[in-house]
Amino acid sequence: MSANDLTRDELIACLDWQVACGADEAIGNQATHDQPFVPLKSFLSTPSAAGQANLVGARQDSVRHAAPQVATPSSPSQTAAQQQISPPLIEPAGDELAAITSLDALRVALERLEGCALKNTAGNLVFCDGNPGARVMIVGEAPGRDEDRVGLPFVGAAGQLLDRMLASIGLDRSAVYITNLLPWRPPGNRTPTAEETRLLLPYLRRHIQLAKPEYLLILGGSSAKALLGTKDGILKLRGVWRDVDFGDGATRPTLCSLHPAYLLRSPAQKRLSFDDLLSLRARLA
Repeated sequence: MSANDLTRDELIACLDWQVACGADEAIGNQATHDQPFVPLKSFLSTPSAAGQANLVGARQDSVRHAAPQVATPSSPSQTAAQQQISPPLIEPAGDELAAITSLDALRVALERLEGCALKNTAGNLVFCDGNPGARVMIVGEAPGRDEDRVGLPFVGAAGQLLDRMLASIGLDRSAVYITNLLPWRPPGNRTPTAEETRLLLPYLRRHIQLAKPEYLLILGGSSAKALLGTKDGILKLRGVWRDVDFGDGATRPTLCSLHPAYLLRSPAQKRLSFDDLLSLRARLA
């Protein structure tokens, strides 16, 4: 069966299924399901003239022999030239961050930030949601497709689960303040690089300092590792209260727990997350 044999509703259903699986980035201008196989890396680099000739030859040969051929990769000099397209990451100086004295000013500073490629590929800055004066501040990992579109953290399926989790201990978004480790969505929801995390972590620390929460709830392994400066996994970090200084000399009780997106993939772990929420409720009592 080809795409021409499907109805409009069936095509939309297929597209919805692909998006649900995470295929939300196009790598070509047209469908190639009826064309000879071409390796993905041929789309990810700019081959030389010789490489283009090899690619055409590979396509023709695959028609004759029904065996995919690998295109010749770019030369090292071409790869280096491509890598130089992105500007270098410029880490903020301590006095620059200290000069930011309000959450509004921090948002403006991020909007004006140069040198972070994530900003160029994202649709919106995802800064915060909830009540800036709340006793509890929640820090997630990175925005997803829905968050990038709306410009708010935790608005997709994981966000809906977070709302239910908070409701289970008598809280809602008006009683918490929410942000993420990264304020921009990585392309295709890829894992952020160590350099990107290192660049943006000081802004998150300043965010915590300005919000002045009484308690901090960190959701997810990447945010927990970055803020605590550890390589331990989230299953080892969760469930334990720690007094953490985020750079302003004040220690804040901090609890790590499982990210709602992880719970959607591993529902059997919800019990551990609920135990953490009960621990938070006991602190708030």
